[in-house]
Amino acid sequence: MNSISSALTDEQSASSNIKITTILKPVRGQLAQTQQLYQETVLQTEERAYLHKLVNGETGFWVPEEFRVPVVDTISNHILQSEGKWIRAALVLLAANACGVANPAVQQVAVAVELIHLATLVHDDIVDEAPIRRGISSVPGNWGNSVSVLLGDFLLSKSFKLLLASGSIPAQNLLSKATGQMCLGEIKQLTCSYDTILTEQEYLEMIEYKTASLMAAASASGGYFGGLSEKAIERLHAYGHALGMAFQITDDVLDYTSSTAILGKQQGGDLRNGKATLPLIHLFQSHEKQARLILDSSAPMEQKTLELAALMRRMGSIDYAYKVARRFGEIAKESLKEIEPETGSSDSLNSLYQLADFVLARNS
Repeated sequence: MNSISSALTDEQSASSNIKITTILKPVRGQLAQTQQLYQETVLQTEERAYLHKLVNGETGFWVPEEFRVPVVDTISNHILQSEGKWIRAALVLLAANACGVANPAVQQVAVAVELIHLATLVHDDIVDEAPIRRGISSVPGNWGNSVSVLLGDFLLSKSFKLLLASGSIPAQNLLSKATGQMCLGEIKQLTCSYDTILTEQEYLEMIEYKTASLMAAASASGGYFGGLSEKAIERLHAYGHALGMAFQITDDVLDYTSSTAILGKQQGGDLRNGKATLPLIHLFQSHEKQARLILDSSAPMEQKTLELAALMRRMGSIDYAYKVARRFGEIAKESLKEIEPETGSSDSLNSLYQLADFVLARNS
């Protein structure tokens, strides 16, 4: 395995003893197989073989000599170097495993979820003009927007091919809907900025679509493999939704409080792209004038980020955002309690509980 397997390294929050290795232990073997399938899906494809023929002039079409390079391998290997935590795939695996189910179809859906997530990251980097993603240069930064759009589309096509191969109609329905919701959430964010500040409710609705929808679909998909009742499936969906809300709020706080080296992406990216997230929304509610003075200054963006973060700490905006995130974390745990009578207690169910703590305690 290459660096994709770094999802199983001892990543640990400075403020917590929760390790992702411990959380993923019940599905370690399945996750390794899932990661292998992920690599094979991205690299070993009919599409890749066709593109190799195309760029080498073997299809009968004329291609200029300078373009006859293994582009697909190069880009695919580049994105496989990025170090994701595999939380979304783990939700599928852990939910199914909590019901005593582990089979290739579950792994196919888990990979499909990760591919959908990765495709949206590639597209997001185009929109945000982000030079760094997960600690390495972004695809748009290396190959430009045109290639990145097509690569994101390619990854989405592979995800839906895997969903069809899994034979799970519920997973197909859930993830198709979630993909549409993610797009709508991103569009909503693009149409708003700190020039026209969102309300807290509007912000929560936006992140519900852009982040929580995929985690909810992943969790519920795993539950369908276990043959749970519709009520239990609904609670698993609610768990994933609440987990996703907590994850995104924490992520938005870290954009102000963590460093580029730790985040694996540029600090202050939200501010640079005019995104009004919960810490800024809270700050505007009571200290808009002070916030505006910083935003409208001629200072470099890095300095604006640091000054706003300091003001957010003094005015309680950081604490407030974490309070909201913790509330969603508790909702996630309460949802799990309601399915335990059907699934019974297990290491996998316990890992789902721990994930709620992990997303709140992480620093990257």
